[in-house]
Amino acid sequence: MPGDEIVLYGIGFGPVTPAIPAGQLVGEANSLADFQISIGGVPCKVEYDGLAPNYTGLYQFNITVPNVAAGNQPLTFNTDGVAGTQTLYIAVGN
Repeated sequence: MPGDEIVLYGIGFGPVTPAIPAGQLVGEANSLADFQISIGGVPCKVEYDGLAPNYTGLYQFNITVPNVAAGNQPLTFNTDGVAGTQTLYIAVGN
């Protein structure tokens, strides 16, 4: 539902700050340099975007669902100005 905070996970989003070497267990907060995500074409408020604590190579995104219509909405993102190539959808309720 709009206003809900959700957590998404993924792999392959690139380097974070501060730098964490590949293959290392993540023990500190970090972030992607330039990450944006939208649902239904509306930008999401991003609370966290970086490698997931206590994991290796897994990215975590804590986002707030924007005010969009109920139904299956496209989820799009870009990192460092490069759009994701996957076709993703998320079910939104009201």
